[in-house]
Amino acid sequence: MAYVSLYRKRRPQTFEEVVGQEYVTRTLANAIRSGNIAHAYLFAGPRGTGKTSTARILAKALNCEEGPTPNPCNRCASCRSIADGTSVDVVEIDAASNRGIDDIRDLRERVIFTPASSRVKVYILDEAHMITKEAFNAFLKTLEEPPAHAVFVLATTEPHKLPQTILSRCQRHDFRSVPAPLMAEYLQRVAGEEGYRVTPEALRLVARRARGSVRDALVALEQLASYGEGVVEESDAAGFLGLIEDEVLLETGEALIGGDIRAVISMVERVHEEGRDLAHFAIQVQDHFRKVLLLQHADLGAVDLEVDEGSMGRLREQASLLSPERTLHFIASMGRAREEMRQSSSPRLVLESALIAMAREDLEGTPEAVLARLRKLEDRLEGVGLPGAVPGAWRERAVSVGRAAPPGKQTGVAAGKEAAGAESGRRGRSSAATEAAEPERLPGGRGPETAGTEEGPGGGDSAAIGLDMSAVRRSWARVRERVREIKVPTHALLMEGKPLRLEGDELVISFPPDRAFHCGELGKENHRLVVERALREVLGVPLRMRAVMEGEGRGPVAPPSQGRKQRVAPAPEGGVEIKEAAGTPGAEGEVEAVTPQPGTRPRGMPEDAEKEVATPAGKESAGDAGKVKLLKDVFGAEMVEEIKLQE
Repeated sequence: MAYVSLYRKRRPQTFEEVVGQEYVTRTLANAIRSGNIAHAYLFAGPRGTGKTSTARILAKALNCEEGPTPNPCNRCASCRSIADGTSVDVVEIDAASNRGIDDIRDLRERVIFTPASSRVKVYILDEAHMITKEAFNAFLKTLEEPPAHAVFVLATTEPHKLPQTILSRCQRHDFRSVPAPLMAEYLQRVAGEEGYRVTPEALRLVARRARGSVRDALVALEQLASYGEGVVEESDAAGFLGLIEDEVLLETGEALIGGDIRAVISMVERVHEEGRDLAHFAIQVQDHFRKVLLLQHADLGAVDLEVDEGSMGRLREQASLLSPERTLHFIASMGRAREEMRQSSSPRLVLESALIAMAREDLEGTPEAVLARLRKLEDRLEGVGLPGAVPGAWRERAVSVGRAAPPGKQTGVAAGKEAAGAESGRRGRSSAATEAAEPERLPGGRGPETAGTEEGPGGGDSAAIGLDMSAVRRSWARVRERVREIKVPTHALLMEGKPLRLEGDELVISFPPDRAFHCGELGKENHRLVVERALREVLGVPLRMRAVMEGEGRGPVAPPSQGRKQRVAPAPEGGVEIKEAAGTPGAEGEVEAVTPQPGTRPRGMPEDAEKEVATPAGKESAGDAGKVKLLKDVFGAEMVEEIKLQE
């Protein structure tokens, strides 16, 4: 008798022999037992999971001489002919090569005939997603109302490619990838029955390589048995399948955690000399640290992680030595390295560079690496008496605060600065009597004015709240975005300003000379509170806000500058053009009106209109211009060009 491949020899003959598809097989068995047989089934799932084999078992169960029964005997003529593929009443059609409308028409003509020797005619359409749209349309009526003696089974790996009209007329059963532990157990049973001597570690590698496909696992097991003459060790399986042993991955992880660059390079050299795929090595290193990450966040066992008990202890040790941030950094680095290796002419160089950078985290500038270094700095700060976990934007300032004074004086100095900032805030909002009150004293008899030496550019003690202007400027875009989410008009005002300096717990925002209206409006309480709320939410710091004009000191906002003589003239396309006339700053403002020429009258202006616009000194000319700009910012409307005013 000719040799039969292992996957054909071990093809399941009953529902109980189908591996890892209990939900499907139990449903079909119960349906047959109760007589609830559908006229059309859709078996969908990954390759090698038993779709076609289950369809054959269903055909045997419906046509067995002892049935219909969920347990076909596999002894009668009907069962044997179906198992051998010689039954004329069970038709398997390869839809990949018989996918046209003519093939479907031929099927429709044959399906009307009664079975030759069986109870039910069963049509199995493999790779059904390959059938053309026109052929499906021709098949639709037959599938919807087939003859009573016919059952259709559509098997596919890509059910999303089937038309909804077909899917809605089939009873769908989804096949799943077989889990690696269950696959290894099945392979152990097959190896014992076939007389193969394969170690459990080697079988576990085969199960991992199969990726849920029973057929692929049986093919690999048969090849390994031929390679090892019936005896297969883990190293043989790893070399044959191109996989990396768990021992190599564990040593690589230990070298990366310990910063041993020599050992890391040696591992790459070893893998390369053995002819392994470096890209696959990167994938397995990434998967190794995935297991470490899972152990850091959940109490999992060896079965859950698909490793043996001997490797489990070392995995737990690596999980305890690594921080979750650095583990994520390792996973992300390997992912980026894999992408670069696909496009590089020297994938080994890319892999070595990535591994060296992982071992020396100071070479990495990724967010994960920076976060890992920050965690180390926080641990050092805790060792000298400073809080290590600093929320939000305070974290960026924690390092500089820790260096501003000797470790023994940090806590007192920081407390003094915080008290000085709070007192300064109270003074800015209190009456004259409160301003004259004596500031509170710090431990050791020092006052806020002597509590530290680090001051901001404006003379305020910006370190008291653990924040500097660089952090504010980096977060300014997010502050403005948060203001926009809270109140759009406030956002339109804030768009014209920029952060200037920190004075204690107060942020000074400056405006250009021609934005006096924006500056004045933003200083009002209804807008100021919105900005202070956004600063608190984004920076994590309770800051006050003060709006000033460019070039001003720390006093109140200066009144708008004096007007100047201006002339209104018609602009192209019907607009209004504002031209400055000669005038002396501070004099009574004048505007010359120019009568529009025919055909150039501004839109919305009466034909006989002549306007003289005056902007006398001390009036709301700057405010009016600012309101125009505000309307443009908020509503995006086409408005008259705003009047420019001098500083």
